[in-house]
Amino acid sequence: MRDKNVPISGSFMIEKALQYTKALGYDEFRGNNGWLENFKMKHGIMAKVISGESKDVDDNASENWITETLSKILKDYAPENTFNAAKTALFFQCLPQKTLTYKKEKCFGEKQSKARITVMLGANMTGHQKLKPLVIGRSKNPRCFKGAKSLEVDYDFNKKSWMTSKICEKWDQQSDKRLITVCRKIAFVFDNCPAHAKEINPKLKNVKVFYIPPNTTSKLQPMNQGVIKKYLKIHYREKIVRKVITALRTINPCQRSIYGKAYQKFPKHGTIMSQIVLFATVLSRLNSLSAMRIRQVRRTKRIFL
Repeated sequence: MRDKNVPISGSFMIEKALQYTKALGYDEFRGNNGWLENFKMKHGIMAKVISGESKDVDDNASENWITETLSKILKDYAPENTFNAAKTALFFQCLPQKTLTYKKEKCFGEKQSKARITVMLGANMTGHQKLKPLVIGRSKNPRCFKGAKSLEVDYDFNKKSWMTSKICEKWDQQSDKRLITVCRKIAFVFDNCPAHAKEINPKLKNVKVFYIPPNTTSKLQPMNQGVIKKYLKIHYREKIVRKVITALRTINPCQRSIYGKAYQKFPKHGTIMSQIVLFATVLSRLNSLSAMRIRQVRRTKRIFL
């Protein structure tokens, strides 16, 4: 069943075992959790979280894009001029959904905050150059920006903090202007998200945009090969937890139950500006994008090389 990508649960296995034993005439068999645990231990079976969308990938479309479009990109552009960009959401007021506790203690949670920003990240094929990130928030002029002379990122906004074709087009044009000043031509490789402007190339001079085929992002998108999740978000999450711990130190011990509202108690830790600074700090830790280079080049040689 797993070769057909069907999820198999413990109750599923017990039910099938009952059917087989009944068909074989073993009516005394009683499938229970004890039998299931022993069976799993004996055969090296363990529970895993199903992640990613690689099973939905159209392999023919992937191969065609690699042999036709990608080969053309690599022929016309040097590795240092071939960039990939991808967006991700940061729910910067969300806390861990799991906790360590005593066996008999009951765990009750609180409603998780939906406050978010969207971040667009990009780097070139060699991993030595990062594009200036794009951060999308909800407010046109956040109060936390007051007095700020400059930002480490490009900032834009809409009501839901989502990427839109208008925002993407604007960011493409800003990148194009920066490259015109240094007389450099590059290729942008984007996924086929509807929010990415599709008819942008005629408006650009030094940037040419290419799109990965639909339903192939999990295999063809270099930034999704662990760059964002394993290197950026893990470091970002570590710093978020440290800020929460710092905030909790100033809370009255009798009010420790408001752990989940540490940010509301101390707004300075949960502003968009603080997250931009935090994010920029994390990004700078990837010195020369060494971590990104490992993921993008070594693990995706079959894509880019």
